[in-house]
Amino acid sequence: MIMGDFNFYRSLSDRNKSGGNINDIMIFNEIISNLGLLEIPLKGRKYTWSNMQDDPLLEQIDWVFTSANWISVYPDTLLLPLARPTADHIPCKIQIGTNIPKAQVFKFENYWADHPEFMELVKSVWSANVRASNSATRISSKFKLLRAALKKWSKKLSNLSMLIKICSYKLEVLDSLEEQRPLFIQEYNFRNILKAHILRLPGYKKEYWKKRYTVRWTKMGDEQIFFMLQPLKGIGLTPSPT
Repeated sequence: MIMGDFNFYRSLSDRNKSGGNINDIMIFNEIISNLGLLEIPLKGRKYTWSNMQDDPLLEQIDWVFTSANWISVYPDTLLLPLARPTADHIPCKIQIGTNIPKAQVFKFENYWADHPEFMELVKSVWSANVRASNSATRISSKFKLLRAALKKWSKKLSNLSMLIKICSYKLEVLDSLEEQRPLFIQEYNFRNILKAHILRLPGYKKEYWKKRYTVRWTKMGDEQIFFMLQPLKGIGLTPSPT
């Protein structure tokens, strides 16, 4: 995937005023064709740049290109515009539609170890009596029991994104209630518990996606344009050493 500010437009309709360089347009389109690139069109907006004048010149000069293979694997890839608070370029967000299939085999999630119920569950399962003829068989049996217990326990854990949303909503309700009257001691304590819980949940989510993140580097371009890859939101990207 190639993205950024190319400072070229593909047709005269990519600017809101008359003029433009036909020769540059032909060269730019010829390069795109020779490289076999496919454009991911901008959804909902026509232009990506403004000269910020009273009667502005608007142009589409920021592009995202990819390959036929990418489109076949991720056909729901979208280029979405965001609000432009300061810069002359609009921020663009690339949304990649993909679902990660759930494996049937057991898979340990790193964030489980930070859950307050995790250690208690492990201790209770590991301390259970197991009939076995030797130590190796006994340890193997305990691992099997622990795997089954963790699989059953993990199904009771709520969806992280939904849980964060619910906790945040409840916190907003308590904050609004405090503006009307002092909170009861039970409400005050519950709000403190919610705050501590909300601080832990993003860490769980980060660990979840960190295990599924496979890209090790990316080339960063024009700092005026912010491209955010989803669903990898929140995961740090390491710049290429080149």
